[in-house]
Amino acid sequence: MAAPTCWIGVAARAHVKMGEADRFVMFAHGIHSAVKQVRPGDWFAYYSPTETLGGKDTVRRFTAIGTIDDGEPVAMLMTVDVTGWRRGATYLAAQEADIYPLLPQFRFVTNPSHWGMYFRKSLFKVDAADFSLIADAMGVGRQFNLGDF
Repeated sequence: MAAPTCWIGVAARAHVKMGEADRFVMFAHGIHSAVKQVRPGDWFAYYSPTETLGGKDTVRRFTAIGTIDDGEPVAMLMTVDVTGWRRGATYLAAQEADIYPLLPQFRFVTNPSHWGMYFRKSLFKVDAADFSLIADAMGVGRQFNLGDF
């Protein structure tokens, strides 16, 4: 079995909280190819730039963290005429974490003055060391074990 991959998903906090309540993840507004990238056992953390999609209600925090459950992506009716894809997930009881103290420590952020460009993608991989920083900041670092990789 392959080692778990660490992912950052980018979504409004309100959407993250819906997924957390119903135990699922969805990325890129439900595009199948996005959710198909993550595999059972992978770790994910959500970064929320805002409270609502397209809103000016700034959050800029990591708002949830967990692992992808077994099973394949499933279709979900999002609105009357829009279907999205999701996967089951197990969320950890974590505190939200401000992104600003973490930015100088992230290895994937090579240009701190333009850090926002790294979070324009709705889903991207990070290494275990960077993910561990997020897990520690969210108070669940003990549950995330670099030895798993």
